Amino acid sequence: MVEVRAGMEWLPLSGKQRSLLAALLLQANRTVTNVRLMDSVWGSPLPVSPETRVRTLVSELRRAFEPIHHNPITTRPSGYLIRIEQGQLDLDTFTSTVTGARHKRSHGQAESAVELYDRALGLWTGPALGGATGPNAEAESARLEEMRLSAQEERFELLLQLGRYAELTADLTPLVMEYPMRERLHAQLMAALHDSGRRSEALDLYMGLRKRLVTELGMEPMPELQQLQQRILAGPADRQRGHAWGLVPSMATRRP
Repeated sequence: MVEVRAGMEWLPLSGKQRSLLAALLLQANRTVTNVRLMDSVWGSPLPVSPETRVRTLVSELRRAFEPIHHNPITTRPSGYLIRIEQGQLDLDTFTSTVTGARHKRSHGQAESAVELYDRALGLWTGPALGGATGPNAEAESARLEEMRLSAQEERFELLLQLGRYAELTADLTPLVMEYPMRERLHAQLMAALHDSGRRSEALDLYMGLRKRLVTELGMEPMPELQQLQQRILAGPADRQRGHAWGLVPSMATRRP
């Protein structure tokens, strides 16, 4: 969500104000030109007197910031700049915390890495750039949502390693419903179901995904996912706890 907090209170912002603020925050501490701001907020066609409207929105944002007794927006010859200190922007905190989690993960510190992933993902209070409108917000929202999903998938891999199948299944089930074509999520849930003794559900999950992929996109599941299904079909003798037998972590995310 695009939100500004003053103490324990959230500042009220309109959709256009959020769109302008999002465009500035995504380029924090750098000048964003008037042309880019106009494109971010309205796209094409532009409204009448777009530069005047940008100035009006900036003035409204500055008034909205009055409760925090600080005006972070600076006027530049070609546009505007918003000054953000370290720790003020949740996106920066998320990115640095995920980087720390990946470092822990690469050094075999799974429990510590999960704690950092949980801390990073806990910063999300809604959809990326929620409340902002315009073409720039839509494109950036998709990019940020992919960042969040990637962090979630990395966390799920660690939960597989740690054998925390109940937690993993609870977290993954709503996600595979939200992203019915995302194969990596399905592979992780299949592994968690199988390793918790729910083999038939794991196979049903695969068949449902395969049907959607073939019917809607004309493609078969990724080879790694097909191999995972075959290993599950092979039965308990082929079972190995965690990592879905080494297949899940190596799976790329295919975007149809």
